[in-house]
Amino acid sequence: MERKEFPIGIVLFIIFIIVLDVAYLFYLINRLMFVDGYFTMLLSFSFLSIVMWIDVLLTILSLVIIPYGFIKRKNWARIYALVFLSWSSFGAIGYIAMTGEKIVRFLLFVIYVLFIVYLLQSSVKRYFGNISRDVVSSEMTKKYQYGIYTLYSELVRLKNGKTQIIYFFSKRKPKSGTPTDFPYGFEVEISKRSGLPFLKKETRGQLKQVMKYRNM
Repeated sequence: MERKEFPIGIVLFIIFIIVLDVAYLFYLINRLMFVDGYFTMLLSFSFLSIVMWIDVLLTILSLVIIPYGFIKRKNWARIYALVFLSWSSFGAIGYIAMTGEKIVRFLLFVIYVLFIVYLLQSSVKRYFGNISRDVVSSEMTKKYQYGIYTLYSELVRLKNGKTQIIYFFSKRKPKSGTPTDFPYGFEVEISKRSGLPFLKKETRGQLKQVMKYRNM
């Protein structure tokens, strides 16, 4: 999920939401134009009208929030999608209970649930969040020790969408990161301020700091 292209599941979800929302809004407009008393019902303060206004609001917002947020990999868009799908799932069940129509609404309910399960997967969370991943499995790496400190590496996704390997020392096992061997082209320096080790990379005879010690 660290790659720049969109996973097929994300693409299918965006298409599904757009088609579903547009179809629902056309259906609503058709009801307002050709069904007597429908507009009056929407303007009333009944429970049904309030539910429908919430439905319309969530639908309109989803047309903007979900495509934009999913493309930009915003986790709040995933959370909104979960809320929208949960609301739609309950709506489908309510419609079946009120009208007895089962085929279309039940199919939609199944699709809603499948997409909810998809959005809760760790791989999808990683696509949206700045969740770092180990560079390689810890079983395949050698450990570099500097005194009481162990060198760790992580592959993180930056705010601009690019990925970068970072290195840091820790006395204890951190929440994330893999014990790693000493990388080529680096050397250990000691911070004069804190006395803690960190890595520096040599570039044309000058040392360039690439990672400070992260206190775990």
